[in-house]
Amino acid sequence: MDSIREIFFLPPMAVARLGPGKVPLESYEWQQDLDAHGNNKTVIRSNLTLRENEDGSVSAYLPDPKKIRFRDEGTGALRPVAPFFELWARMHDAETGEEYETPVTSDLLDAQGLSLKHVRYHVTVGNQKAARRTGDAACGFRARAEIAGDDFTRKPLLAFSPHTSQQQPLVYEHNPIPLGAVRAIRPVAVRGAADGPAFDPGVLRLRFTPPAGEVYGPPDAAYGPATLAVPGYKNDPPKSEYGRIHEIVPPQNRILNPDTPWSQWIMMTGMYDDPEPHDSYDGARVGNNQSWGVVDDTSDGVIEATLSVRGERLTARARIFTGPPDFAPDCRPFYSLEDDLADRDLSLISVTDENYLQAKAEVVDIFRRAFETNSLINLDDIRAQGLKDNASLQAQTGIAPTPGLPSTDAASMTEEDAVKPDKIPDLIRPQPVSVFSNSVPNDRLPYTVAVKFVHEQLIDEENLLDFLRRRPDFVKTLMRPPFGILSQFEPDPNPDQTPNPAFRDPRIVRDMMHDARMPPYMRDSNYFPLSLSRRQYHLVMSFIDHLVAHPPREETAAKAGGPQDA
Repeated sequence: MDSIREIFFLPPMAVARLGPGKVPLESYEWQQDLDAHGNNKTVIRSNLTLRENEDGSVSAYLPDPKKIRFRDEGTGALRPVAPFFELWARMHDAETGEEYETPVTSDLLDAQGLSLKHVRYHVTVGNQKAARRTGDAACGFRARAEIAGDDFTRKPLLAFSPHTSQQQPLVYEHNPIPLGAVRAIRPVAVRGAADGPAFDPGVLRLRFTPPAGEVYGPPDAAYGPATLAVPGYKNDPPKSEYGRIHEIVPPQNRILNPDTPWSQWIMMTGMYDDPEPHDSYDGARVGNNQSWGVVDDTSDGVIEATLSVRGERLTARARIFTGPPDFAPDCRPFYSLEDDLADRDLSLISVTDENYLQAKAEVVDIFRRAFETNSLINLDDIRAQGLKDNASLQAQTGIAPTPGLPSTDAASMTEEDAVKPDKIPDLIRPQPVSVFSNSVPNDRLPYTVAVKFVHEQLIDEENLLDFLRRRPDFVKTLMRPPFGILSQFEPDPNPDQTPNPAFRDPRIVRDMMHDARMPPYMRDSNYFPLSLSRRQYHLVMSFIDHLVAHPPREETAAKAGGPQDA
């Protein structure tokens, strides 16, 4: 008999999205629009969706392919994203000695002489953001649920703050914060189906449903002033000091302990290791910047399954993250969590004849995603914001312009740029040296319009390959390098030294300044100038080198299997 060697969850990681809606968001996926006028652009279409039944089982249906419902009908409440986790097994084939992977089903358990009583789930989720800022573990809060494999009732995740006798808990046990719910799905064996169901309802699944998206605070976090409008930069939102009054936390959620370090916390005092961005808390930029002691019901945690097999306990783990609703048009970012994980876990790609087609597909996809990303941004605005940040950094450090690199002042992306931008002057009419773009009639955002036009030509594969072959050096100069890894860094660099052209160092001032290199003026999660991931950047550079070394005639000959005729 085949034997179970290992168990694991698919997916191993998922992001849930907050929402007060009663019905979770239906499933959809990205696809390429292959219609005559679709131009291969990304669209989202409905996908097979699982519905929870009253008995804890699930059934599948296909939603309306032309309608994705983000809100509950009637109430308009945002629907949460509630992911499923499937339990899988790595099996040993008794006849061949090979290993294979298969879902864990009730039939598989029966064949192994096991039952659902041999399965157990453990789910732990928590919010440690206040604890991270204050350095006090009692300012964090978490919840834990243990579920028997044959228990299919929904389990609420009620979080409170564990603490010692010397600590003040932020969240009391008698007044917990709901962090969602979890449910083991009842597996249902299907017998006698000719072609099999569209999905297998017999697979062991766990579903995590996130909370509604509430904020909580101490009793005095009731009402507070915003800031009074203060004249600032032309396109800045008003800054305020003691302006109009806002409700901070609704009355029913003012349940937190006011006597914790979180209610006394002030950023940049030198007492704490402030995380970035350090002003992202309620109370920042108002009065003396003291925290209101407010938290929300986002969390992250671990989902664990154990299976007892012939005296051995096998364990599977998955990660769950809860975040706010995130809506955008049907466009993909060029840099995603998947790319971040690939950058950490996969080796760099050097393009060869053997992997050329795979590399080409990935590079083409990066440029298509870049086009989709820039269709979501206001380049005129983020250019102005980036140049103002540069001016502040310049004033603090007195760094001089770096020869060979694009300008970081008001000349950036104009005819006076130290590295002149390609096509921009022709598309947006000559732009004067200025932080703010020079709008013209019927074209209020000239940079925003121009960058979309430039990138749209590069989503066509033939156009892109031709561009990379004709102007390889220009493209390499145009790409902002990623941050390096520790082994590449000097032990003690001079902050105003000339940057390394192959990677950036956050201790070097010029590497932290915005310019017209791709992606221009965009920021990463630490508020630094954004780049491709290290793996993506190395792939694009290697792919360009391969194209230059293999002109089109040679490539055609290789595809034909012989030398090209003269």
